[in-house]
Amino acid sequence: MSTKVTGARPLNPRIWLLAAGAFAIGTDSFVVAGLLPSIAADLAISLPAAGQVVSTYAITYSIGSPLLAALAGGVRRDRLVLVTLAGFTLANAFCALAPSFWVLLLARILAGLGAALYTPTAYVLATSIAGPTRRGAALAAVALGMTAAAVLGVPLGVMVGHALSWHATFWLVAAISGTATAALAVGGLPAPPREAAISLGKRLAPLASRPVLLAMLPQVLWGIGSFTVYTYIAVLLGAHGYTAAAIPYLLLCYGAGGLTGSQLGGRLLDRFGSDRPIMVLLSLAACNQMLLTWDTGVLTPFILFFWSFCGWSLWAPQQSLLISREPRNPGVVLALANSSVYLAQAVGATLGGVMLTHIQVVWLPLFAVTFYAGALLIFLATRK
Repeated sequence: MSTKVTGARPLNPRIWLLAAGAFAIGTDSFVVAGLLPSIAADLAISLPAAGQVVSTYAITYSIGSPLLAALAGGVRRDRLVLVTLAGFTLANAFCALAPSFWVLLLARILAGLGAALYTPTAYVLATSIAGPTRRGAALAAVALGMTAAAVLGVPLGVMVGHALSWHATFWLVAAISGTATAALAVGGLPAPPREAAISLGKRLAPLASRPVLLAMLPQVLWGIGSFTVYTYIAVLLGAHGYTAAAIPYLLLCYGAGGLTGSQLGGRLLDRFGSDRPIMVLLSLAACNQMLLTWDTGVLTPFILFFWSFCGWSLWAPQQSLLISREPRNPGVVLALANSSVYLAQAVGATLGGVMLTHIQVVWLPLFAVTFYAGALLIFLATRK
């Protein structure tokens, strides 16, 4: 059951500082893919080996997020975000100084651990600061940091990497996260309400909770569907006749859709609760995905915008739904939600590659629609 809440109080400015930390982490998560050729050439390794720099970080995040959230459940969240963001800053400085491939991999693991614990903690702390009537707006504010990274941080990081070196990009990420850490330390975070002591066993309970896992399954499915196509979006757009020079501008439309959707999703949650936005947005996303099968000409930028818009609009309602399933342990629940994104990315990319050995790339969106449809059916069957 969803809860409808209303309210129009402005957000506490400290929530936007938490979003700044999310911006640094989002930039770090996605910028490396644009630097792989430079990393491979500089470290004298193959491109597949350089790809492990991305996959190592993603796997560390996916596995580490829920486990670390459970282990750190007894630590005050205002202190935890400072420690983890500071550790993330040092790890990226370590990446910038890495003299070899293996040192870089180790540094990426450390960065993944910091990101895995900071992000869900920041979401929970933001909702605690905002209060129940502004939960959606708080979740949307932190999510804005992630989506802004896709629109602004990643292009800037790639430009710096190409103009200077991939080392400079990691220094840039370290500077952003270090600045956010200092601002949070100087500005001060309000101490969250005291919570009853919870044993480690109870903090780990959401990892095996049937209501939580059933509520998260639709998110995993629509994530797999989305990454099945997005991983090969450049190939798909090329098949529709777009040149390599046009693709970055089309992807900018995709990023703008995510930036807009992340904010609207919080407002939809605050006004309608979680259930109705999830049902409507999943349905619209499935219909929109089918349009990518055809060459839609001038409509393509709008289709890409709406694709990302739906996905990020779903984020705040879905997180609120998960919290409602396990309100005593929101940190672990949101860690699961975040780790599922990286799990979906790994599965979707692999599945899309397998499918391309059997079908043409233009039919990949129709294959992805089956995951959106499955997500909607499971949500409808389990939402009570």
